[in-house]
Amino acid sequence: MLQRNRLLSTLIGVALGYAIVQRLPLVPATLVSALVLAAGAGFCNQLRHPGSWWGVIGLACGALVGTGTVLADKLKTADPADHASERGLVVLALVVAGAIVGQLFGNAANLNPNQQPRDLIRSASALTTGVFAAIVTLTYVHSGLDVARTFSSRLSTALTILVVSLAAPAWASHLVRLDRRRNQDQQDG
Repeated sequence: MLQRNRLLSTLIGVALGYAIVQRLPLVPATLVSALVLAAGAGFCNQLRHPGSWWGVIGLACGALVGTGTVLADKLKTADPADHASERGLVVLALVVAGAIVGQLFGNAANLNPNQQPRDLIRSASALTTGVFAAIVTLTYVHSGLDVARTFSSRLSTALTILVVSLAAPAWASHLVRLDRRRNQDQQDG
């Protein structure tokens, strides 16, 4: 029963995140994804019910893949000279979200020992890969191999951009937070 509730929460989160974000223009989609990711990171340690935790992970993954879909579509139609400021805003929003996530992961005061940040990242990564695969498979069923291959390439590129824009600042911010904490502990001790 517990596993079924986790799965249901995850699927609802993925579907909701994807459905909402995928209908938005690129910059608003990115902002929604960034907010969901930052808020999810902030609340992941405080969620005591496993279904809620998995729902938040699903929502974040669905929003990220939805944003990747929007970006992939934009990559298909955009001239490289067009929309440079829009692309810059997308990366900036994700960098800020990543920095916030890194700070939140560095805050060990409220950590739930059963739901560590590494578990969130590992679970979100696996789920994002699964959602990516499902969307590409559905594209294949609907439109054939050539369309699915092209879409897969664009979506993979878009997700790489999104993940790097989030992960690099998150890791750097997390390391800065840990370094500050060590220095504070040394001064206090």
